[in-house]
Amino acid sequence: MGLRPRHFDRLTMTGRNRRGDARWERASEEHRNAVRGFAATARGLAPEAWSRPRAPGKWSPAQVAEHLVLAYEVIGRELDGGEGARIVVTGWRQRVLRWVVLPHVLFHRSFPLRAVSPRETRPHEASADRAAVLERMCTLADRVEHGLAARRDARLTHPYFGPVPALTALRFCAVHVEHHRRQIAAP
Repeated sequence: MGLRPRHFDRLTMTGRNRRGDARWERASEEHRNAVRGFAATARGLAPEAWSRPRAPGKWSPAQVAEHLVLAYEVIGRELDGGEGARIVVTGWRQRVLRWVVLPHVLFHRSFPLRAVSPRETRPHEASADRAAVLERMCTLADRVEHGLAARRDARLTHPYFGPVPALTALRFCAVHVEHHRRQIAAP
């Protein structure tokens, strides 16, 4: 009769692991909450604060929102079969960052100091139309979440970490949005 998988009893008839489904649902909820939280914080900013940089050389909340739009567009392109993020570090550095930094980011829900955004996600001009930018961000975030859910076995390209599993990518998106919500909420 041969060996059967250790977790055979937890597999459904479709082959999906129930524990994996629960992890996916938690990650999806975490992502949706992060996007809603960012949008609510951005909507609550005074009109003059929307386009004012937090400090010299820093992005304004409008630019931060545009950065998130650009990041979701890159992920969406890859999910649609197009080109994903451009890798900016060598293979061995990707692995070190994926094994050391990525778990730290996901566990502590924070980014390393002075982390640099990839070129394709840096905002050039930020829209003064707050409602339109936030609507686009929320729409793209929802599209990415559903795209990842449909391709749970996929691996997405991260510029610093290289290929990451869909679940990890969704969790990273949530932490990324939370990180930027804290930035725009800071006085």
